[in-house]
Amino acid sequence: MHPPTAEATHPAALSALFSPTPRGARRARLLVVHQLGEWGIPRTSPTARAVAAVTAELAANAAVHGRFPGRYFRLRLFLGERVVRIEVSDARPERPVPTAPFPAPAGDSGGGRGLVLVAAFAERWGCFQPHAAVKTVWAEVRHQG
Repeated sequence: MHPPTAEATHPAALSALFSPTPRGARRARLLVVHQLGEWGIPRTSPTARAVAAVTAELAANAAVHGRFPGRYFRLRLFLGERVVRIEVSDARPERPVPTAPFPAPAGDSGGGRGLVLVAAFAERWGCFQPHAAVKTVWAEVRHQG
């Protein structure tokens, strides 16, 4: 478990709420790619592609598994000197996030591979519970700052 990184330690930060729907997850990914561009990280760079993939997975998980009526999921993005940190918080703390090693998904399964991708792209990742009603999954992707 790693507590959230304080925004004050990062030169750049973003926070936004999204509906827990496929559209909300897609908008989260698009916002991240746009914000990275604003911070000078080109959308075609390996960093932007990795951060977009991680964001897509964490946001999709929040939309599918973290959905709670009347609640949104929160995306936070931090640009540090050597890492981009993605945090996605949802209102379903009772749904724990599995840790590696992951069970292999069925061959014909359409899902079950997402956190494997997060683990592949992220330098490190994890989950914490800031309070009883919220779960936050985070990942850090290395970049050349």
